[in-house]
Amino acid sequence: MLLLWLSLTLAYACVARKDLIALQNTPGPQTVEWIEPTVQPGDILHIAVYGPEEPVAPFNHPVAMTPNALTAPQQQTLEIFLGYLVNSRGEIDFPVLGALSVAGLTLPQTKDTLEQRLRQYLREVVVNVRFVNFRITVLGEVNQPGTYAISSPRVTLLEALGRAGDLSPYANRTNILHIREQNGQRIYTRVNLQTSDVFSSPVYYLQQNDIIYVEPNRAKIAAVADPATRIITYTTGVLSVITLLIALFR
Repeated sequence: MLLLWLSLTLAYACVARKDLIALQNTPGPQTVEWIEPTVQPGDILHIAVYGPEEPVAPFNHPVAMTPNALTAPQQQTLEIFLGYLVNSRGEIDFPVLGALSVAGLTLPQTKDTLEQRLRQYLREVVVNVRFVNFRITVLGEVNQPGTYAISSPRVTLLEALGRAGDLSPYANRTNILHIREQNGQRIYTRVNLQTSDVFSSPVYYLQQNDIIYVEPNRAKIAAVADPATRIITYTTGVLSVITLLIALFR
């Protein structure tokens, strides 16, 4: 009876081993489909036009400092400052060309659109387009919560959690909340990391400005919900162990 009572007392203060393991039923080979992110209002694009130096000069931002002289954070800040902000109408204001509608286009499509328009002025032109503010935010029961800048738009939910230092022991792995704003709507999706369904989830591949929230499990909630209850629970557990040891060694 004493052991049973001790077990019940400590039940909510412990995390079961099975609750710490993700992807418990990994599947066989699967076809992976990545949908390339599209440009959305609020995005900032880095656009560089390459070609003969003098003809392309009007289509590029003048930069006072050479990129090689800048640290990585300084370079990123400069790119944000010189980047092209997509306004609420889904347009960027590009030198000479004026307002260009880019919302809903992928980066390759944006590149093709610009090159076609620029060929009216330039014979030889190559355009490079990438996101400057491709960021994801990871909150909750992870070891390093925060907002992370991603250099490549191809990033998965698992990679994002890895960047955040992995899940803490008190993370609820069965109910990860994913939040995405798309076409003026906020979309909420729940993901269970303990099953292979995560790989077929529509949010397995992330898009810019996605938010991931990892909620605490029952053990963490019970531990912080009431400090007095927590102290009583731990004290009772210690006293139970002492009582058990006295009973065994009499």
